[in-house]
Amino acid sequence: MRQQDELKQGATASLPPFRDLYPNFCQVLAELPPASSRLFIACLGGGADSQTLLDLLDRYRAEHPSQQFLAIHLDHEFHPDSGAWAASLKADCQRRHFPFHSEVLAVAQGSRVSKEAAGRDARYQRLVELAHEQADGRQIVMLLGQHRNDQIETFLLQLKRGSGPKGLAAMALSSEHAGCWWLRPLLTVSKAEIYAYAVHHQLHWVEDNTNYDTQIDRNFLRHDIVPHLEARWPGFGDAVLRSAALCAEQQALLENLLTDQLEAVLDESGRLQCGWLEQQQPALQRALLRMWIERSNATPPSYAVLEQIREQMLHSENDRQPLVRWDRYTISRHNQPRKNRLLQLQHEPS
Repeated sequence: MRQQDELKQGATASLPPFRDLYPNFCQVLAELPPASSRLFIACLGGGADSQTLLDLLDRYRAEHPSQQFLAIHLDHEFHPDSGAWAASLKADCQRRHFPFHSEVLAVAQGSRVSKEAAGRDARYQRLVELAHEQADGRQIVMLLGQHRNDQIETFLLQLKRGSGPKGLAAMALSSEHAGCWWLRPLLTVSKAEIYAYAVHHQLHWVEDNTNYDTQIDRNFLRHDIVPHLEARWPGFGDAVLRSAALCAEQQALLENLLTDQLEAVLDESGRLQCGWLEQQQPALQRALLRMWIERSNATPPSYAVLEQIREQMLHSENDRQPLVRWDRYTISRHNQPRKNRLLQLQHEPS
C-alpha cells in the first residue's frame, strides 16, 4: 500500500489543468456504424488509463441504459500482487454496480515466444470468446485504454525494428476484426491528462512498479527518451502522431488496391496459389504474402522471415519441401505442377 501511494505521488506530481475527457469519448463512440443494440466492454488492466476509460463508460452507461455493458479483467499472474489488484478492480466495479468479469488466464510459453507476446495473444483470444458468449446478437464494442504516449512509444519501437508503413501506423483509433469493433477513445489524450482526470474524479487505479523498469524498451522510451525529445522539440509528439496517421492512410490505400489481386490467387480453403505470384516483382510478392498472412489472423513475420518465405516458397524447385516457422505458425508448400503449387499456413498448438 505504501509503495502504491509513493508511485501515485510521483506519477501525479506535475499535472496539466483538468480537462473533461467525456466529450471526446462520446465523439469516438458516435462514429461507430449504426446498430440497434450494442455490448460495450471495458478491457481493464487496472492502471489510470483503463480506470479512466471505465469511468467514462460508466458515465455513458447512465445516458444509454438500454445498451449492455461489461468490464473484463484477465490476470496472467505475471506480478506477485496481481491477485490483490484484481480484487480491488472487482470492488471498484461493485461500488459502481458495473457488471464485471475477472479470471486467471494461464499463458503457455514457448522457446520462440516471449511471455508478453504470449499473454497478448491469449488475452485477445479470450476477450473475443467472452464477448461473443455475452453478445446475444448485439454489436460488440471493445474499449481499450491506450493513449497518446503509448502511440508515440509504439511508433518509435516500430521504427527501431525497421518496420514499414503497416508497423509505423502504430495503433488504430478504431478497427474491426474477430466480429468485434475495437476502439481506443483515449488515443489522442496524453497520460498526464489522464492522471489529471483520475485525480479530479478520485478514481481507483493501480500503479505497476514494473512500468518504471527502464531495462524494458518501452519504459526506456517513456522515461528517458521521449521527455527529452519533447522538451527539445515541443511539436515532436504531434509530428509522430501525424506520421503514424499518414502511414495508416497509405497502408489502407495499398490494401484496397491489393485485395482483388489476393482474392484471385486464393483457393476455397484459403491456400495461396503460387503460379501467378512467382512471376511478379519482389515488392508485390512481399505485399501479397504479408496481406495473406495477416488475413489468416497470424502474427506478422519480421522482414527477414518474410524474405525466407518468399525465397523458399516461390523460387525453389519441386524437389524441395520448404517449411518456414515463426512464433507458433508454419507455412508449407504443396508441390503440384509448378503453376499450381499451393502455400498453406497453419497454427501450431501451444
